[in-house]
Amino acid sequence: MQRKDHTVVCILGGFVAALVITGCGSSVSAPLGGGAPASLTTGMVATGPVLGAWWDTNAGGLRGLYGIAGAARQGSPSFNDGTYSGATVCMRQQFALLTTRAGALFVGSIPQRTAAGLAGQGIANARIAFSPSCTTALAYVPGNASALLIQGLPATPKISRVALPGGATAAAVGDSGSILVSMAQSGAVAIQLITNGSNAVQPVTTVAKFGGMAFLPGADTALIADQASNKVIEAAQMSGNPSLTQIAGPADGVAQPVAVAVSSDGRSAAVVNQTDASVVRVDLTGQSAATRTVCHCSPTELEPLAGNLTFRVNEPGAGTVWAYDGDAASPRFVFLPSEQSTQGARP
Repeated sequence: MQRKDHTVVCILGGFVAALVITGCGSSVSAPLGGGAPASLTTGMVATGPVLGAWWDTNAGGLRGLYGIAGAARQGSPSFNDGTYSGATVCMRQQFALLTTRAGALFVGSIPQRTAAGLAGQGIANARIAFSPSCTTALAYVPGNASALLIQGLPATPKISRVALPGGATAAAVGDSGSILVSMAQSGAVAIQLITNGSNAVQPVTTVAKFGGMAFLPGADTALIADQASNKVIEAAQMSGNPSLTQIAGPADGVAQPVAVAVSSDGRSAAVVNQTDASVVRVDLTGQSAATRTVCHCSPTELEPLAGNLTFRVNEPGAGTVWAYDGDAASPRFVFLPSEQSTQGARP
């Protein structure tokens, strides 16, 4: 099995990790600090190491988790004055992109709880995908052609409108601004590339059933998972003649993948399996064998925390929130206690 060398850093879970919150058309420039006035919550700001953060739909705000794994407490929600309807957090760069019901975009620093306007006329109900280093983001709605590409995050954001192929069901964005999209096509799923600065759509590969995709940091190279064949391939040189290399398969423990993500240094990857609720750690340098770890939970995603190969693996608000710590010598899952279960905790 061939694997390529790339370049990461983290630590979560059992030791204290000061995790901080997880074209076409015209363009506008909006430096951080400009735009609309900051929208703040009232009350005291919680202090201490930040283990994570996510949008709490019940509280209508961004809620942080303070302390360490196994002894944590949720802080009071921020950005919860009714201005915002959602947020996507970048743990690796300590900021969040906040959205309003009308689609306006704001960038908010974490945990200072300040925000600045980015786009007054954005895309309502948009999904936000961050690039591996969080310097670029894509706001899009599956099936819609119009999307917003935001580059230069978080300090000097520049927004451009880009056109996605009609019928695109999922998208990923690279640090360069290049975009991968998945599209249903004749009983299969086509993976296509839009290179930054170009409206041209280039074919990359086809999978029988989409199982996730993710760019590597600093490169137009991506991992693409096929849920039907239980394989993960690395696609390089995508803007020319794509080079496709299998980096993991059934022999490595891949079983109906539903999500794939890359570590912040680009040397490792994580793959979520639907079959047995497990995550497989893959060494992209080829120096060690893949490691499969089963969770007593239902992992469905890989949302980066402030670390190297550390992710939240399920949606908050649906019971216990779990995280995968792939940086440990033996990868493991740790739970991130909900507010109800941490009332008596003593960090």
